[in-house]
Order: sequence, then C-alpha cells, then structure tokens
Amino acid sequence: MSPKKLDAIVFDMDATLVDLGGFVEWRRAHEEIVEAYLRYDCDPSIVQECSAKGLFNMLELMYEHLQKERGQDEAYTMQETVYNILGEYEATGANSCKLMDGCIDVLDWLKEKETPLGICTSNSPKSAETALKLQGIQGYFKVVVGRTVDHPMKPHPAQLKKCFEELNADPKNSVMVGDSHKDIIAGKKLGAYTVGIPVYFTRVDLMKEAGVDVIIESLNDLRSVIETL
Repeated sequence: MSPKKLDAIVFDMDATLVDLGGFVEWRRAHEEIVEAYLRYDCDPSIVQECSAKGLFNMLELMYEHLQKERGQDEAYTMQETVYNILGEYEATGANSCKLMDGCIDVLDWLKEKETPLGICTSNSPKSAETALKLQGIQGYFKVVVGRTVDHPMKPHPAQLKKCFEELNADPKNSVMVGDSHKDIIAGKKLGAYTVGIPVYFTRVDLMKEAGVDVIIESLNDLRSVIETL
C-alpha cells in the first residue's frame, strides 16, 4: 500500500455500515424464490439441492444451471425475477435497519479527509438506497453498487471492480472493508488492502484464509488502521 493519499475506500453495507439483515424475512424470501423456480418448471430435485446450500448460493447455482439448460436469455429473465422477489423483502427490512456502532463518526472523519467512498453490496440497489437514505448517510458515498444480474456477487470481484472503476480508483491504492470472507476475497483479487470487521455469523477462519490484511472489532477502530497506511 502506497503511503500517499488513498484513491478510495469501499465498504460492504449490511452488517458493516448498517444492520439490515436482522430485519429481513430471509426464510420467507427463500421459500417464495423456491416456489418461483418450481413455477418456472425447474427440476424439483435440482431446486432442492441448490436450496439446501443457502439462499445466496442457491441464486448463483440456479443461474448457472438455467444458463446451461435454458440458455442465457431465459436464465437472465428468471434471475431478474428472483432478484426482484428478494429485493422486495430487503427493501421492507431496510425500513427498520440500524446503523452499526461507530458508523457516523468514521464517515465524518473520512469526509474531512476528502477520501472518496463507495459501497459494494450483495443487497438490492433499492434496499441500499432505502437504508442509506433513512439513516442519513447516502451523501457520504459517491458510488453505490448493488446486486444485479450483470455482475456476479462477491466473492467474485466483478461488483467491486465496477465500484472502483466508477470511483476512478486504483484498487491497489484503495481499501475494502467488510464483515465477510467474501468481501476479503473480492478485495484481494483486485489487490486492495482489506479490513475485516467480524460479526456474530462471520467465519473468521475463512476471513484469515482469504488473506485479510487486518481484523478490527468495529468501525470505531477503522480510523487507526487508515492512519497507518
């Protein structure tokens, strides 16, 4: 990491800046998406197999399956459909979300430093916009890249790469901050300095395995990390 001024800092959103996931009815969303696949005449055994791997893994696996079985156009349409279903649940939850500890303080400090900030989230663009507006922090961020069919979700680096590009930032002189090993993997693939902030469901072992540069307890500790870069 160069000692010169950072090009940008990109944050994950849920469980990093705001607690959104705690207010989303994930189980109901999962069930409704499974029903959507079945209505689309997807093989029930394939749907069940993918569903057992968890909601977000199911979305990726079913998209890959549909691309092979139905072709890109049909797969894309179906993926948009299930993303929209999930997005409605996320947007509803966003109305009740809360800021993570230390969020405003660190954002104010970074604003004073004139460090360009972005968000790269696996949540829907609509839920991200709702959460950021309601919590009064939308104005801190120049770029917000949410979940779309066009860019695979983290740990694939496509979303994060798009975020850095829109910030006109070199990832190798930038920082990625997140609560998941998937954030770390995406950041490391692009050469960014990575900061992990584990929460109760974080697999810290996988975060370390991914090569995280530093792990901190909360956003309150981020300032001291940035000051050393």
